[in-house]
Amino acid sequence: MSSIFGFLKNILQFLKIVLVFCMLMLLLYWTKNLANLDWGWMGFISPVLDCFIGIGSMISNGSLKLFEAVFEYKYMWALVIMIALYYIVHFLYIATEAMEEAFHEGHKLIKRIEERKFNDSLQKEQTDEQTAIKKYRIFVSTSVKKKFAHLECNVNHEEQNKLMNKFLMEKLSIAPTQYENGYLYSFSDFNSIDNVLDVFFKLLNSSAPLDYIICVQICTGNLIEEKEQLKSLIDLKFENKISMMSDTAFRYKFNKSHKYGTSQLGMFQKGNDTVEAHEFIVI
Repeated sequence: MSSIFGFLKNILQFLKIVLVFCMLMLLLYWTKNLANLDWGWMGFISPVLDCFIGIGSMISNGSLKLFEAVFEYKYMWALVIMIALYYIVHFLYIATEAMEEAFHEGHKLIKRIEERKFNDSLQKEQTDEQTAIKKYRIFVSTSVKKKFAHLECNVNHEEQNKLMNKFLMEKLSIAPTQYENGYLYSFSDFNSIDNVLDVFFKLLNSSAPLDYIICVQICTGNLIEEKEQLKSLIDLKFENKISMMSDTAFRYKFNKSHKYGTSQLGMFQKGNDTVEAHEFIVI
């Protein structure tokens, strides 16, 4: 369409130039006839000029004698017709420009609508994909706080772990499995994770003489990737935080309610890959 509009504007511009040329030739032709001059070189344009003059004679065939010369009205009317045609072509040129601008604005509007529809479709697809992820796991491991690590404090680490698991099982109604020198709790409804986080934040705020490493990992169905993600998170050893990788933080954004916020813990190098760790925070 841009090419078509460009072609039309070029044609109209060319017609305007031709009409201006014809007006100049008409004035010379009129001068030649008034002075009875013999300008043979005007033969190429004479048929066109005679056509306009013939139309002018239909409007008025009168004349005016001035300074021993006869001024025929038909020449004047031929010039008026040419000027009128020039302005008609000029108006068509302006109208073509307006239509081109309207076309481009309409095209932009349609493109924006299509992009919005595509983005909405993409957003829905992404939402459906994320909300379909419901299963997740929470890993917990403990260590005795440094200030209680002395023998005289008589802190039984194994007994403290039993008390921790008893508390978690009573609150969550889920039994853990042994995993990587810690305990792994499995859940099936990520949309209600806030209720589970309430329990783990109570654990962090308890008076127990323990430091906790708590890691949350969603289950996407790729067992190898999930295991690597969780292992990397455990190895980072974020104590007394509820940590997660970026995929879990991203999934949390699609929950309908958010009792907790998320904050980036940092970017970390793992071999040739860079991993992004986050944590749940109280808001």
